[in-house]
Amino acid sequence: MKDYKKLMDVLLQLPACSLITTGRTGSDFLQSLFDSHEQVLTYNGDFLFHQFWKESLCVSSGKFDLNDLIAEFIGKHIETLKSKYDLFERKHELGEEGDQSIDIDLELFRVHIVGLISDREVNSKNILLAVNGAYALCLGQDLLNKKLFLHHNHHSSSLKSYLVDFPDSKIICMTRDPRANFVSGITHWAKHDKDSDRGAHLYFYIERILLDAQFLNEFKNDSRVIKIEELGEKIVLEKLCDWLGVEYSETLEESTWGGMLWKGDKLSTRKKEGRGFSANILKNNWNEKLSFIDKYIFNFITNKRLKYYGYQVRPIRKIDYFLVPILIFLPLRFELRYFKLSYLLNNRTLFLSNLYYFVKRIGLFLKYYIREIKSHDYLSKKLRLNN
Repeated sequence: MKDYKKLMDVLLQLPACSLITTGRTGSDFLQSLFDSHEQVLTYNGDFLFHQFWKESLCVSSGKFDLNDLIAEFIGKHIETLKSKYDLFERKHELGEEGDQSIDIDLELFRVHIVGLISDREVNSKNILLAVNGAYALCLGQDLLNKKLFLHHNHHSSSLKSYLVDFPDSKIICMTRDPRANFVSGITHWAKHDKDSDRGAHLYFYIERILLDAQFLNEFKNDSRVIKIEELGEKIVLEKLCDWLGVEYSETLEESTWGGMLWKGDKLSTRKKEGRGFSANILKNNWNEKLSFIDKYIFNFITNKRLKYYGYQVRPIRKIDYFLVPILIFLPLRFELRYFKLSYLLNNRTLFLSNLYYFVKRIGLFLKYYIREIKSHDYLSKKLRLNN
């Protein structure tokens, strides 16, 4: 019989770290590298737990049965426990031959959560740790070996509620060349989700890219920014493990979920080479897919950032200060299709929505134009993991 009290005591003492993405920047991939690390407690991908807690019918009722809360959690996150239902992340095709999936025993999962929560306050922190602990136990992992709780919050907007429970948590923010990130996010989403092919999605996505890791300025937590392009370098993963307080493990050379090989999500159109990092999957020919004007503007409004991360960049010239604010008012190459005559004739609501977000996008670019011409550092150097 398991000593659940001892196991929960271990979970409550674990240092925590939150993982945040800024678009198509590899947060899922980084988490998958830690999936099989015996010292790391982590779940199957990202999930907005504190949003679930806030919106939970059980919790909002004020008085509820723990088993009902567990049932509600399972119902809303079934694809994380039975990954044969997770078609988007392609976790129904795990393993060497793509014929495996995570298959958690739901009754055992419930029993483990109840055991871990026994005689504890039923609050968001305890339930989140119990859910992660129960998941690990169902996979046969030893909780006594865990030295880190890695939670994939995914969105920076979810950090505040998470940090209420884990105020001393470290934060990892993933980043990528903003031009490649932009092309990846717009082209891949448009291909797999037709409803996203509109001005609103472009604005949301590009706003997220431009913000990048600057949201970390709001928090005093120990944080690091990691470039997806560097995840293939062993020294980067070694430095990351050292910072996180866990040992480097050869399991970091393989991308897995539930211990089974993962070959990338549905949006990954290029073939992934090898079992771990694949530089091939990052190639999207952004230099060809963006117009000259697009690249000209991006080079200016993200100039300090491109230099900070060591990406390809052209120095700003005096004439750029005059041309860029004019060119910002022109549609980006990806925006041109949002103003089709057919939209104006047959779908005026969508046409007007696209026009509205086009104007917002202009304002966003002007904001970053002004920010770029001001004299300031992009980010504190301490945030770079691999300076």
